[in-house]
Amino acid sequence: MKVNYQERIDLTANELKLLLSQQRALTNRSKIQALYWLKTGYSQSLTDVAERLGVHRITVHRWLKQYSDGGLPELLKIRQATGRPRIIPSAVIAGIAKKLSEDSCEFTTYKEIVAWVEDNYQISVKYQTLHKHLHYRMKAKLKVPKH
Repeated sequence: MKVNYQERIDLTANELKLLLSQQRALTNRSKIQALYWLKTGYSQSLTDVAERLGVHRITVHRWLKQYSDGGLPELLKIRQATGRPRIIPSAVIAGIAKKLSEDSCEFTTYKEIVAWVEDNYQISVKYQTLHKHLHYRMKAKLKVPKH
């Protein structure tokens, strides 16, 4: 069964072209581009649009469903990625950063920092997790005197 997408899209080709030039977010540009191609007949199928945009056809189908359910505002709403929360809370990271920035910082090993976090925040953090966060994310260097 062939679906006529040109009738499903309420906006005109000129309105879509104007909206396309106003979009700054890449995902929103892709969404408007998909609508524009379907409205103008440049692409006849969702599979063709998906191939041109480099996304899965289900993604284009989801965009059209968002557009038909809530219109343009629903389609252009930028959603936050849910993702898994960090193991070390941001308050603990801020406390560690403050402690490391002090001149009188007594930390010489990461094990001391793990013990300090357990004493002050009552949470248990693995050595590896703390080391990875401090060394690679925060780029923190422990102040150890060289012999």
